[in-house]
Amino acid sequence: MVVLKNKVKALLAGGAGAIVIAAALLDDLEGRRHEPYRDVAVVLTVCDGHTGKDIVPGKYYTDAECDALLNKDLALVAARIDPLIKVSIPESERAAFYSFAYNVGTGAFAKFSLLKRK
Repeated sequence: MVVLKNKVKALLAGGAGAIVIAAALLDDLEGRRHEPYRDVAVVLTVCDGHTGKDIVPGKYYTDAECDALLNKDLALVAARIDPLIKVSIPESERAAFYSFAYNVGTGAFAKFSLLKRK
């Protein structure tokens, strides 16, 4: 956890945006799997939790492919939840929201009461 904390601090000091910070959080917390597998809900999943019809069963995904999928997924998360955040927040907090929404889903995130405080 100390390594992750230092990584996030370095990204913040370097002026990184929320998507970059969220990717660092998820990279450390999700655990990357290069080959598709079925998650606990029996959904085909690969890399850092990517799901979707674009997954090729049996394919080995490189780190570059996994990074691209994660960035694409986080851009979608950002597009869906940014309109829900009605006040100015630091990039670190926005990154935490992206990471959380990535895990619970943007629909579920939209229902959380923490948005009512933001």
